[in-house]
Amino acid sequence: MNLLAIDTARHEGSIALLCGGAVVGEASLGKGPGFGETLFQAIERLLAERSVALRDLDCYAAATGPGSFTGIRVGLVAAKALAETNRKPLVGVSNLRALASMARGAGVRVPVLDARRGGLFAGFYAADGEAIRPDSYCQWTELQPELESLGATLVCNEQDLFEGDGALAAAGDAARQAAPAALAAAVARVAAGDVAAGRACKPEEVEANYIRRPNARLPSQPQPARR
Repeated sequence: MNLLAIDTARHEGSIALLCGGAVVGEASLGKGPGFGETLFQAIERLLAERSVALRDLDCYAAATGPGSFTGIRVGLVAAKALAETNRKPLVGVSNLRALASMARGAGVRVPVLDARRGGLFAGFYAADGEAIRPDSYCQWTELQPELESLGATLVCNEQDLFEGDGALAAAGDAARQAAPAALAAAVARVAAGDVAAGRACKPEEVEANYIRRPNARLPSQPQPARR
C-alpha cells in the first residue's frame, strides 16, 4: 500500500510517504502559518524523490487536530481534494493519537499538546493505540490525578510546556517521554493500521478534531453599525 500523510495542524508542518508498510520519506514544511503556500510543492518533490506518482497512491491521511484552526483546515482540505480527485479513501488521525503512537513501552500513554492560556489538549491511549476516552481540553490540575491513578506516561513534543510558566511546569517528576516535533510519519503509520482494519473513509466523512471552538466567533446578536 502507498499512502501520503499530511500534517499542518500544529506549529511544525510535515508530510510523509508510506510504501509497503514502511515510511520511505518525510519532509518538513517548516513552521506555520503559511503551509498552504508550500504544501503542494513539497508533495510534488517528495513523490518525485521516491518515483511515486499520484496515481500510485492507494490512500491519503491527514492530521485532524487539535491545533490551529487555519492549519487544520489547510491540511484537511488539501487531503480531501487529493483523495476526491483521485478517487481514493482518506483517513483522519488525531494529532494526539499520532503522538501517543510514538511512545515506547507498555501502559497508558497520555499525549499532551499546548492549548494556550495555560490549558492542555490531552488524550488517553492504550499501548495498542486505541483511545481509552475521547481527546479533551483540560488543566494540569485536572489531568494530574488521573495520570497518577492510571500510572500513565505523558507524551509530549513541546518541551516549553515544562518550562517557566508553561502549562506543565508543575508536572515535576511525572513520567514522560519526548517525541519529535514532526508528526506526519506517525500519522502515516497510524493511518496504515486503520486502512488494514477497514477504517478508511470517504473524503467527505473525515472531520476536524478541534476539541474546542476557535476563539473568533460570530456575535450571537446582530451588532449595530458603527459610525
